[in-house]
Amino acid sequence: MENKLFCKIYLFIVFLTCISFTICPLSAQETIVVGQVLNSADNSPIAAVNIYFKNSEKVVQSDAEGIFLIRTSDKVNTLVFSCIGFKRREIKIKSGQSVGLEMKLDEQNTLLQDVLVLPGSNPALEWMKKVRLQKKENDISRHPNYNVQSTEQNLVLMSKINQILINKRIFEQLKKGKLNESDTSMVIPLYMAQNKYRITAKEKKQLSTNIFSSPETSEKILAKLLGEVETDLNFYENVITVFGKSMVSPLSSVGNLFYDFYLADSLKANTGKQYEIHFRTKNSKNLAFDGRLWIDSTSLAITRIDAELPVQANINFIHNLRISQTFVPIFNKRWMRSNEELALNITYELLADNKQPKPEIFIKKTTSFDTSDSIMQKTDNFALSTYTEATLNEKLDNLNNTALLRTAKWLATIVLTGYIPMGKIDLGKIQQLARFTDIEGLRLNLPFRTNQKLWKNISLCGYVGYGFRNKEIKYSGIALYRLPTEKRRIIGINYTNDYRIINYNYNQLVYFENPLTTGDVDIANTILGFRSGDRMNLRKEFSASFANDWNTDIETNAYFRTNQMFANNDLPMQLGYEELTLLQYQSATFETRFSFGERTYNDHLQRIYISNYKPVFYSILEAGRYQIGTKSGNYGKVTGSIKHFVNMDFGHLNYIAETGYIFGNVPYPLLQIPFGNNKGGYGFYSFNLMHLMEYTTDRYATLHTELILNGLIMNQIPIIKTLNFREMFTFNMAYGGLSDSHKDVLPLPDYLKPLSKPYMEVGVGITNILHLFTFQSVWRLTDLNKPGVVPWKVMGSINLSF
Repeated sequence: MENKLFCKIYLFIVFLTCISFTICPLSAQETIVVGQVLNSADNSPIAAVNIYFKNSEKVVQSDAEGIFLIRTSDKVNTLVFSCIGFKRREIKIKSGQSVGLEMKLDEQNTLLQDVLVLPGSNPALEWMKKVRLQKKENDISRHPNYNVQSTEQNLVLMSKINQILINKRIFEQLKKGKLNESDTSMVIPLYMAQNKYRITAKEKKQLSTNIFSSPETSEKILAKLLGEVETDLNFYENVITVFGKSMVSPLSSVGNLFYDFYLADSLKANTGKQYEIHFRTKNSKNLAFDGRLWIDSTSLAITRIDAELPVQANINFIHNLRISQTFVPIFNKRWMRSNEELALNITYELLADNKQPKPEIFIKKTTSFDTSDSIMQKTDNFALSTYTEATLNEKLDNLNNTALLRTAKWLATIVLTGYIPMGKIDLGKIQQLARFTDIEGLRLNLPFRTNQKLWKNISLCGYVGYGFRNKEIKYSGIALYRLPTEKRRIIGINYTNDYRIINYNYNQLVYFENPLTTGDVDIANTILGFRSGDRMNLRKEFSASFANDWNTDIETNAYFRTNQMFANNDLPMQLGYEELTLLQYQSATFETRFSFGERTYNDHLQRIYISNYKPVFYSILEAGRYQIGTKSGNYGKVTGSIKHFVNMDFGHLNYIAETGYIFGNVPYPLLQIPFGNNKGGYGFYSFNLMHLMEYTTDRYATLHTELILNGLIMNQIPIIKTLNFREMFTFNMAYGGLSDSHKDVLPLPDYLKPLSKPYMEVGVGITNILHLFTFQSVWRLTDLNKPGVVPWKVMGSINLSF
């Protein structure tokens, strides 16, 4: 905004100066035009635009800020703007007048469209076909013997000034490798790190790390942020993944659908002949690149590639993204990646304050690969910056005390952990601050936890709440202690006296990994959902727990619980003519989580999972004993599930599959009850058109899927494509069975039925509306004749993503 104002003031001064000359008799018939040329896609200035009067030899060029001035005494009426990569424009000018204007040019695919293209054939397509056939052979990073050492440098800066020109200049310098000394004062270093890895075809193992960042806050924010930047940027794969978004590689098996290719040049190198091929996305809204690559004519391997995402691409917050890789020959005509650079800048509103509501964050990742065992070199200039290690520590210490980072500390902690920092005690989780239910009416809670500022290895947490309708106080308390061992081992005890949703599942591990979800009635699904929570019952729970990390990929949690579930109208317990008051049970549960190279962040005694594009497996074993009335019995549960975020050429697929079996006869509250919708809005973990407590089962399989495309259809529609909408498709299924013998322990309520045939629902919708909202039409496909069934509904939700 400040930059636009400056340019307008500058142009106004120039324009007034020009007018002052036009009042002189000698130049009364002179035509003068002053203005600025901008890119219509992002309003950035365009330099070196040829500007001339039609049928005139007078030509000028716009400067680095797109500003120009052209004048002539000839009788002219048409001004022409021409620049490589942009559509040519003409405007009418009245001869003899002084004019000020702002001209916006549209980008155009002018990249070598006629170079070396013969009628009926395109040699670039033939070469790309050959390269794709050799992908598996040339991608040596997937070969069993691949073993290299890499040094990765991460640099994260924030611009002090929200000006398009300055931010663009900073990005251009980062692309080239280093900031000019005069521009270092315009940025704040937020995070700098050097990491050393040993990389094989199966794993990437960190050997050492050297991190410079602002204490606490920057590491919370930026560890999460950098965790979303996939470090394995392999163009031999079909997609390149950054911030969870799949970008189609030019070498993808479907690359010809997304790219135009042009053979630009051939050149002789020490290793033989190489071909230079330019590629450009067919639709600038698609997540596909513009750039060029060089291929070795003998091996058909990539020797170098430069790729840049168009600014119009259907991706949120990211304004520039450039990836560059170079390869070197090694043996048997193989080429190995030697250097890799990724540069991008984003609008990251977690770091916003009143001075910078939309701060620009610049990220530069540089990786060098070496087959030798050389030691990472220590340089005076750290992580591509102009700062020495001594001055860097001082700057980052001072940065932590600025208003910017104090504000960021609050916002980042809330979003990433669910807690509000308040000195030695955190307020939260924020979802527990309030709720509105049929039993309690409005209920206000005071949730809290102690943090590492009070005790390093101890955390006391819980909440106290008061319901204004039933005038009851409810509470929960947890004590956690981390053992002084190298591996993460935590013991804990918990007691809760509170109302919960009647089908609350203590073992829903996948759901609980999101720090902003509770799996219970909370502020999000009642007050913010404009509804009252229902179907709840009183519970008294005691548990002891032990968490253990076996290694970086496997962790186990053990729980020993003794619970009391009290009957009410929503959870009736009637055996014959006898009204029972409560169900008691004791259980031992062992939950194990298996992942593969997943990054995590430990916020005091809370674990946060950063990013993972490989499947995560869960196994749950539970054994217990129940007592209800005069009846008692033993039971067992076995559950297995998988969660996977799959990137594809045209979008991504998110799915969760689970199966389980219950041994023994149990009262119905201990059976598996698929999670129906009690929120009104769409939920990925819910069966959205299934009633709460509609079905129950003792052996089951469930599947939740969500396919989101990168605007594959919407990007083709004029006007609509500028909104960056994305297509969304969902499919949910549940299937199982139920033994009649469970009814001998406790009969099922009338509303709860066995899941005797598959339940299925599908949805079609649009997401990324205003970068935040999702709406979809959901159809229920089975069991449509039951009373109260809603076969179709339009549902919405809030979903923030890149």
